[in-house]
Amino acid sequence: MKRLIFTLGALAMVATLNSVAWAQSKEPIRLPYAAGFSGPFVDFGNRGWNEGAIPALKVINETGGINGRPLEFYKMDTRFPDTAQFQADYRRICDDKSVPMIFGIGATKTVMSVYEDLKRCGIPILAPTSAGAWGPPDFGGWIFRYQPDAAQVIPILLKKAQEKLKFQSAAISHTLDDDATITNIRIVRKVLDDMKVKVVSDVSFKNKETNYASQAANHRQANPDMIWMSHQPGDAGTFLLQLRDRGINAQVVMDSIIGSVDYFKLSQGKAEGSIGYALYAADDPRPVVQDYIKLWRSVTGQADKAPDAFVVATYDAVNILAQVLRSVKDINSRQEIRDAFIKAGEIETVSGKVKWIKDGDVERAEPIFVTLSANGLLKKWK
Repeated sequence: MKRLIFTLGALAMVATLNSVAWAQSKEPIRLPYAAGFSGPFVDFGNRGWNEGAIPALKVINETGGINGRPLEFYKMDTRFPDTAQFQADYRRICDDKSVPMIFGIGATKTVMSVYEDLKRCGIPILAPTSAGAWGPPDFGGWIFRYQPDAAQVIPILLKKAQEKLKFQSAAISHTLDDDATITNIRIVRKVLDDMKVKVVSDVSFKNKETNYASQAANHRQANPDMIWMSHQPGDAGTFLLQLRDRGINAQVVMDSIIGSVDYFKLSQGKAEGSIGYALYAADDPRPVVQDYIKLWRSVTGQADKAPDAFVVATYDAVNILAQVLRSVKDINSRQEIRDAFIKAGEIETVSGKVKWIKDGDVERAEPIFVTLSANGLLKKWK
Protein backbone atom coordinates (compact mmCIF):
# COMPACT_ATOMS: atom_id res chain seq x y z
CA MET A 1 0.00 0.00 0.00
CA LYS A 2 2.80 2.43 0.87
CA ARG A 3 4.46 1.72 -2.45
CA LEU A 4 1.20 2.42 -4.31
CA ILE A 5 0.75 5.71 -2.46
CA PHE A 6 4.31 6.73 -3.32
CA THR A 7 3.72 5.87 -6.99
CA LEU A 8 0.53 7.89 -7.20
CA GLY A 9 2.21 10.80 -5.45
CA ALA A 10 5.13 10.66 -7.86
CA LEU A 11 2.75 10.66 -10.83
CA ALA A 12 0.90 13.64 -9.44
CA MET A 13 4.20 15.48 -8.98
CA VAL A 14 5.25 14.70 -12.57
CA ALA A 15 1.88 15.96 -13.85
CA THR A 16 2.27 19.16 -11.84
CA LEU A 17 5.82 19.69 -13.12
CA ASN A 18 4.66 19.11 -16.71
CA SER A 19 1.86 21.62 -16.24
CA VAL A 20 4.26 24.20 -14.83
CA ALA A 21 6.74 23.50 -17.63
CA TRP A 22 4.13 24.05 -20.34
CA ALA A 23 2.98 27.28 -18.71
CA GLN A 24 6.55 28.62 -18.38
CA SER A 25 7.84 27.49 -21.78
CA LYS A 26 8.20 30.06 -24.55
CA GLU A 27 8.40 27.45 -27.32
CA PRO A 28 5.68 27.75 -30.00
CA ILE A 29 2.62 25.53 -29.80
CA ARG A 30 2.54 23.91 -33.23
CA LEU A 31 -0.63 22.23 -34.47
CA PRO A 32 -1.56 20.60 -37.79
CA TYR A 33 -3.85 22.69 -40.01
CA ALA A 34 -5.65 20.23 -42.28
CA ALA A 35 -7.16 21.60 -45.51
CA GLY A 36 -7.18 21.06 -49.26
CA PHE A 37 -3.77 22.40 -50.25
CA SER A 38 -3.73 20.53 -53.56
CA GLY A 39 -6.24 19.34 -56.12
CA PRO A 40 -9.42 21.02 -57.34
CA PHE A 41 -10.16 22.83 -54.05
CA VAL A 42 -6.72 24.32 -53.48
CA ASP A 43 -8.05 27.89 -53.77
CA PHE A 44 -10.51 27.19 -50.97
CA GLY A 45 -7.75 25.79 -48.74
CA ASN A 46 -5.33 28.62 -49.45
CA ARG A 47 -7.99 31.27 -48.87
CA GLY A 48 -8.78 29.94 -45.41
CA TRP A 49 -5.07 29.81 -44.59
CA ASN A 50 -4.08 33.23 -45.94
CA GLU A 51 -7.21 35.27 -45.17
CA GLY A 52 -8.47 33.58 -42.02
CA ALA A 53 -5.85 31.61 -40.12
CA ILE A 54 -2.74 33.75 -40.62
CA PRO A 55 -4.40 37.10 -39.72
CA ALA A 56 -5.94 35.48 -36.63
CA LEU A 57 -2.60 34.03 -35.54
CA LYS A 58 -0.95 37.42 -36.00
CA VAL A 59 -3.47 39.12 -33.70
CA ILE A 60 -3.28 36.31 -31.13
CA ASN A 61 0.51 36.25 -30.98
CA GLU A 62 0.81 40.03 -30.86
CA THR A 63 -1.45 40.02 -27.80
CA GLY A 64 0.40 37.41 -25.75
CA GLY A 65 -0.23 34.16 -27.61
CA ILE A 66 -1.23 31.20 -25.48
CA ASN A 67 -0.12 32.22 -22.00
CA GLY A 68 3.06 33.71 -23.45
CA ARG A 69 3.68 31.02 -26.08
CA PRO A 70 3.19 31.69 -29.81
CA LEU A 71 0.54 29.62 -31.58
CA GLU A 72 1.61 28.20 -34.94
CA PHE A 73 0.11 25.93 -37.60
CA TYR A 74 1.77 23.65 -40.12
CA LYS A 75 -0.03 22.52 -43.27
CA MET A 76 -1.57 19.06 -43.59
CA ASP A 77 -3.05 18.36 -47.04
CA THR A 78 -6.44 16.61 -47.05
CA ARG A 79 -6.35 16.17 -50.86
CA PHE A 80 -10.13 16.68 -51.01
CA PRO A 81 -12.26 15.25 -52.62
CA ASP A 82 -10.11 12.10 -52.34
CA THR A 83 -10.08 10.71 -48.79
CA ALA A 84 -7.92 7.55 -48.87
CA GLN A 85 -4.48 9.20 -48.53
CA PHE A 86 -5.69 11.65 -45.91
CA GLN A 87 -7.12 8.80 -43.83
CA ALA A 88 -3.64 7.23 -43.76
CA ASP A 89 -2.05 10.56 -42.81
CA TYR A 90 -4.70 11.08 -40.16
CA ARG A 91 -4.05 7.69 -38.55
CA ARG A 92 -0.36 8.53 -38.20
CA ILE A 93 -1.18 11.88 -36.56
CA CYS A 94 -3.84 10.35 -34.36
CA ASP A 95 -1.46 7.69 -33.07
CA ASP A 96 1.27 10.26 -32.41
CA LYS A 97 0.53 11.32 -28.83
CA SER A 98 2.81 14.36 -29.16
CA VAL A 99 0.11 15.95 -31.36
CA PRO A 100 -2.58 17.28 -28.99
CA MET A 101 -5.25 18.19 -31.58
CA ILE A 102 -6.01 18.95 -35.24
CA PHE A 103 -7.42 22.15 -36.69
CA GLY A 104 -9.47 22.12 -39.88
CA ILE A 105 -9.96 19.00 -42.07
CA GLY A 106 -12.37 20.87 -44.36
CA ALA A 107 -15.44 19.37 -45.99
CA THR A 108 -17.97 17.11 -44.27
CA LYS A 109 -16.95 14.20 -46.52
CA THR A 110 -13.38 14.36 -45.19
CA VAL A 111 -14.42 14.78 -41.56
CA MET A 112 -16.75 11.80 -41.78
CA SER A 113 -14.02 9.68 -43.38
CA VAL A 114 -12.01 9.71 -40.13
CA TYR A 115 -14.98 9.22 -37.79
CA GLU A 116 -14.26 5.57 -36.92
CA ASP A 117 -10.51 6.10 -36.43
CA LEU A 118 -11.22 9.12 -34.27
CA LYS A 119 -13.30 7.09 -31.84
CA ARG A 120 -10.41 4.62 -31.56
CA CYS A 121 -7.53 6.98 -30.84
CA GLY A 122 -9.27 10.11 -29.54
CA ILE A 123 -7.90 13.46 -30.71
CA PRO A 124 -9.82 16.75 -30.64
CA ILE A 125 -10.72 18.18 -34.06
CA LEU A 126 -11.93 21.75 -34.48
CA ALA A 127 -13.63 21.64 -37.90
CA PRO A 128 -14.77 25.14 -38.91
CA THR A 129 -15.74 24.55 -42.55
CA SER A 130 -17.69 21.27 -42.43
CA ALA A 131 -21.23 22.38 -43.37
CA GLY A 132 -23.21 19.28 -44.31
CA ALA A 133 -25.88 17.63 -42.19
CA TRP A 134 -24.14 15.09 -39.97
CA GLY A 135 -24.70 11.44 -40.93
CA PRO A 136 -23.38 9.36 -37.99
CA PRO A 137 -25.35 9.23 -34.70
CA ASP A 138 -22.82 11.44 -32.88
CA PHE A 139 -19.60 13.40 -33.35
CA GLY A 140 -17.39 10.66 -31.98
CA GLY A 141 -16.93 12.67 -28.79
CA TRP A 142 -13.98 14.58 -30.26
CA ILE A 143 -15.18 16.55 -33.31
CA PHE A 144 -16.14 20.17 -32.72
CA ARG A 145 -17.95 21.59 -35.74
CA TYR A 146 -18.61 25.29 -36.27
CA GLN A 147 -21.04 25.67 -39.16
CA PRO A 148 -24.81 26.01 -38.57
CA ASP A 149 -26.59 22.67 -38.31
CA ALA A 150 -28.11 22.07 -41.76
CA ALA A 151 -30.77 19.77 -40.32
CA GLN A 152 -32.05 22.60 -38.14
CA VAL A 153 -31.59 25.60 -40.43
CA ILE A 154 -32.77 24.28 -43.82
CA PRO A 155 -36.38 23.73 -42.67
CA ILE A 156 -36.55 27.25 -41.19
CA LEU A 157 -35.08 28.82 -44.34
CA LEU A 158 -37.40 26.99 -46.75
CA LYS A 159 -40.51 27.81 -44.74
CA LYS A 160 -39.57 31.48 -44.52
CA ALA A 161 -38.75 31.58 -48.23
CA GLN A 162 -42.12 30.09 -49.14
CA GLU A 163 -43.94 32.58 -46.93
CA LYS A 164 -42.20 35.51 -48.63
CA LEU A 165 -41.91 34.20 -52.19
CA LYS A 166 -45.08 32.08 -52.41
CA PHE A 167 -43.42 29.37 -54.52
CA GLN A 168 -45.43 26.21 -55.22
CA SER A 169 -42.95 24.20 -57.27
CA ALA A 170 -39.22 23.55 -57.01
CA ALA A 171 -36.37 22.18 -59.10
CA ILE A 172 -33.60 20.63 -57.00
CA SER A 173 -30.12 19.26 -57.62
CA HIS A 174 -27.29 17.67 -55.67
CA THR A 175 -23.82 16.16 -56.11
CA LEU A 176 -23.76 12.35 -56.23
CA ASP A 177 -20.36 11.78 -54.61
CA ASP A 178 -20.34 14.18 -51.68
CA ASP A 179 -21.60 13.33 -48.20
CA ALA A 180 -22.70 16.88 -47.39
CA THR A 181 -24.82 17.34 -50.50
CA ILE A 182 -26.39 13.89 -50.17
CA THR A 183 -27.48 14.41 -46.57
CA ASN A 184 -28.60 17.98 -47.20
CA ILE A 185 -30.78 17.11 -50.19
CA ARG A 186 -32.57 14.46 -48.14
CA ILE A 187 -33.57 17.18 -45.71
CA VAL A 188 -34.70 19.44 -48.56
CA ARG A 189 -36.88 16.75 -50.13
CA LYS A 190 -38.61 16.02 -46.82
CA VAL A 191 -39.22 19.69 -46.00
CA LEU A 192 -40.61 20.44 -49.46
CA ASP A 193 -42.88 17.40 -49.20
CA ASP A 194 -44.12 18.50 -45.78
CA MET A 195 -44.78 21.98 -47.20
CA LYS A 196 -46.73 20.47 -50.14
CA VAL A 197 -44.30 22.03 -52.61
CA LYS A 198 -44.11 19.97 -55.79
CA VAL A 199 -40.61 18.93 -56.90
CA VAL A 200 -40.89 19.19 -60.69
CA SER A 201 -37.24 18.41 -61.51
CA ASP A 202 -34.74 16.43 -59.41
CA VAL A 203 -31.28 16.09 -61.01
CA SER A 204 -27.76 15.19 -59.94
CA PHE A 205 -24.17 15.04 -61.17
CA LYS A 206 -20.67 14.28 -59.90
CA ASN A 207 -18.11 16.66 -58.44
CA LYS A 208 -16.29 18.81 -60.99
CA GLU A 209 -18.41 17.97 -64.03
CA THR A 210 -18.49 20.87 -66.49
CA ASN A 211 -21.38 20.26 -68.88
CA TYR A 212 -24.84 20.37 -67.33
CA ALA A 213 -26.89 20.56 -70.52
CA SER A 214 -29.05 17.58 -69.63
CA GLN A 215 -29.78 18.76 -66.10
CA ALA A 216 -30.48 22.30 -67.31
CA ALA A 217 -32.90 20.96 -69.95
CA ASN A 218 -34.85 19.13 -67.24
CA HIS A 219 -35.09 22.28 -65.15
CA ARG A 220 -36.10 24.43 -68.12
CA GLN A 221 -38.84 22.05 -69.17
CA ALA A 222 -40.16 21.86 -65.59
CA ASN A 223 -40.36 25.69 -65.30
CA PRO A 224 -40.06 25.79 -61.47
CA ASP A 225 -40.94 28.67 -59.17
CA MET A 226 -37.77 28.06 -57.12
CA ILE A 227 -34.40 26.36 -57.58
CA TRP A 228 -32.51 24.61 -54.76
CA MET A 229 -28.89 23.51 -55.27
CA SER A 230 -26.85 21.25 -52.94
CA HIS A 231 -23.27 21.25 -54.28
CA GLN A 232 -19.77 22.38 -53.48
CA PRO A 233 -19.41 26.11 -54.29
CA GLY A 234 -17.65 25.82 -57.64
CA ASP A 235 -20.11 23.26 -58.98
CA ALA A 236 -23.06 25.36 -57.79
CA GLY A 237 -21.70 28.49 -59.47
CA THR A 238 -20.97 26.76 -62.77
CA PHE A 239 -24.35 25.02 -62.81
CA LEU A 240 -26.20 28.26 -62.07
CA LEU A 241 -24.35 30.07 -64.86
CA GLN A 242 -25.50 27.44 -67.34
CA LEU A 243 -29.07 27.64 -66.02
CA ARG A 244 -29.15 31.42 -66.40
CA ASP A 245 -27.58 31.25 -69.87
CA ARG A 246 -30.46 28.98 -70.88
CA GLY A 247 -33.06 31.43 -69.67
CA ILE A 248 -33.94 29.74 -66.36
CA ASN A 249 -34.45 32.68 -64.02
CA ALA A 250 -36.27 31.17 -61.03
CA GLN A 251 -35.26 32.33 -57.55
CA VAL A 252 -32.34 30.37 -56.07
CA VAL A 253 -32.55 29.25 -52.43
CA MET A 254 -29.65 27.25 -51.04
CA ASP A 255 -27.66 26.17 -48.00
CA SER A 256 -24.45 27.61 -46.51
CA ILE A 257 -22.56 27.23 -49.81
CA ILE A 258 -23.93 30.67 -50.65
CA GLY A 259 -21.23 31.94 -48.28
CA SER A 260 -18.31 30.88 -50.51
CA VAL A 261 -16.89 33.44 -52.93
CA ASP A 262 -16.30 30.60 -55.44
CA TYR A 263 -20.06 30.29 -55.93
CA PHE A 264 -20.39 33.95 -56.93
CA LYS A 265 -17.21 34.06 -59.01
CA LEU A 266 -17.92 30.94 -61.06
CA SER A 267 -21.47 32.07 -61.71
CA GLN A 268 -19.90 35.19 -63.29
CA GLY A 269 -22.10 37.30 -61.07
CA LYS A 270 -25.33 35.48 -62.01
CA ALA A 271 -25.64 34.35 -58.38
CA GLU A 272 -26.73 37.87 -57.41
CA GLY A 273 -30.00 37.68 -55.48
CA SER A 274 -29.50 34.09 -54.31
CA ILE A 275 -30.88 33.41 -50.84
CA GLY A 276 -29.35 31.12 -48.22
CA TYR A 277 -27.90 30.97 -44.73
CA ALA A 278 -24.37 31.83 -43.67
CA LEU A 279 -22.15 32.44 -40.68
CA TYR A 280 -22.33 36.20 -40.99
CA ALA A 281 -23.57 39.16 -43.00
CA ALA A 282 -21.17 41.89 -44.11
CA ASP A 283 -23.67 44.60 -43.18
CA ASP A 284 -23.86 43.43 -39.56
CA PRO A 285 -22.92 46.60 -37.61
CA ARG A 286 -21.38 44.81 -34.60
CA PRO A 287 -17.80 46.01 -34.01
CA VAL A 288 -16.41 42.45 -34.03
CA VAL A 289 -17.74 42.04 -37.59
CA GLN A 290 -16.65 45.40 -38.95
CA ASP A 291 -13.22 45.20 -37.30
CA TYR A 292 -12.52 41.88 -39.02
CA ILE A 293 -13.76 43.17 -42.38
CA LYS A 294 -11.30 46.09 -42.05
CA LEU A 295 -8.50 43.67 -41.15
CA TRP A 296 -9.39 41.39 -44.08
CA ARG A 297 -9.42 44.31 -46.51
CA SER A 298 -6.00 45.43 -45.32
CA VAL A 299 -4.66 41.89 -45.82
CA THR A 300 -6.20 41.32 -49.26
CA GLY A 301 -6.24 44.86 -50.64
CA GLN A 302 -9.88 44.42 -51.72
CA ALA A 303 -11.48 47.59 -50.40
CA ASP A 304 -14.88 46.99 -52.02
CA LYS A 305 -15.21 43.32 -50.99
CA ALA A 306 -15.68 41.38 -47.77
CA PRO A 307 -14.53 37.93 -46.62
CA ASP A 308 -16.58 34.92 -47.57
CA ALA A 309 -18.30 33.01 -44.78
CA PHE A 310 -15.83 30.11 -44.78
CA VAL A 311 -12.88 32.46 -44.30
CA VAL A 312 -14.84 34.00 -41.42
CA ALA A 313 -15.34 30.51 -39.98
CA THR A 314 -11.59 29.91 -40.03
CA TYR A 315 -10.78 33.28 -38.47
CA ASP A 316 -13.40 32.77 -35.76
CA ALA A 317 -12.30 29.23 -35.02
CA VAL A 318 -8.62 30.16 -34.60
CA ASN A 319 -9.60 32.82 -32.08
CA ILE A 320 -11.84 30.36 -30.24
CA LEU A 321 -9.02 27.83 -30.24
CA ALA A 322 -6.72 30.37 -28.57
CA GLN A 323 -9.32 31.10 -25.90
CA VAL A 324 -9.80 27.39 -25.21
CA LEU A 325 -6.07 26.61 -25.07
CA ARG A 326 -5.46 29.43 -22.60
CA SER A 327 -7.72 27.62 -20.15
CA VAL A 328 -5.86 24.29 -20.43
CA LYS A 329 -3.33 23.36 -17.75
CA ASP A 330 -1.64 20.60 -19.75
CA ILE A 331 -1.34 21.38 -23.45
CA ASN A 332 -0.36 17.76 -24.14
CA SER A 333 -3.59 16.35 -22.73
CA ARG A 334 -6.07 15.58 -25.48
CA GLN A 335 -8.76 14.88 -22.93
CA GLU A 336 -8.23 18.20 -21.19
CA ILE A 337 -8.42 20.09 -24.50
CA ARG A 338 -11.61 18.23 -25.41
CA ASP A 339 -13.20 19.03 -22.06
CA ALA A 340 -12.14 22.68 -22.37
CA PHE A 341 -14.26 23.13 -25.50
CA ILE A 342 -17.36 21.94 -23.67
CA LYS A 343 -16.58 24.07 -20.60
CA ALA A 344 -15.81 27.23 -22.60
CA GLY A 345 -19.41 28.40 -22.54
CA GLU A 346 -20.79 31.07 -24.85
CA ILE A 347 -18.20 32.91 -26.96
CA GLU A 348 -18.76 36.12 -28.95
CA THR A 349 -17.48 35.85 -32.53
CA VAL A 350 -17.88 37.44 -35.95
CA SER A 351 -20.62 34.86 -36.54
CA GLY A 352 -22.44 35.66 -33.30
CA LYS A 353 -22.51 33.91 -29.94
CA VAL A 354 -21.65 30.21 -30.04
CA LYS A 355 -21.02 27.37 -27.64
CA TRP A 356 -20.63 23.62 -27.79
CA ILE A 357 -23.16 21.62 -25.81
CA LYS A 358 -22.45 17.91 -26.28
CA ASP A 359 -20.60 15.60 -28.63
CA GLY A 360 -19.25 18.59 -30.54
CA ASP A 361 -22.70 19.95 -31.43
CA VAL A 362 -22.48 23.74 -31.81
CA GLU A 363 -25.33 25.89 -30.52
CA ARG A 364 -26.18 29.31 -31.97
CA ALA A 365 -28.75 31.85 -30.92
CA GLU A 366 -30.42 32.07 -34.35
CA PRO A 367 -29.69 31.40 -38.03
CA ILE A 368 -28.39 34.21 -40.24
CA PHE A 369 -30.21 34.44 -43.57
CA VAL A 370 -28.42 36.26 -46.39
CA THR A 371 -28.70 37.31 -49.99
CA LEU A 372 -25.88 38.03 -52.43
CA SER A 373 -25.44 41.63 -53.54
CA ALA A 374 -24.24 42.76 -56.96
CA ASN A 375 -20.57 42.66 -55.92
CA GLY A 376 -20.86 39.35 -54.09
CA LEU A 377 -21.24 40.67 -50.54
CA LEU A 378 -23.39 38.70 -48.12
CA LYS A 379 -26.19 41.00 -46.97
CA LYS A 380 -28.90 40.26 -44.41
CA TRP A 381 -32.11 38.85 -45.89
CA LYS A 382 -35.10 39.63 -43.73
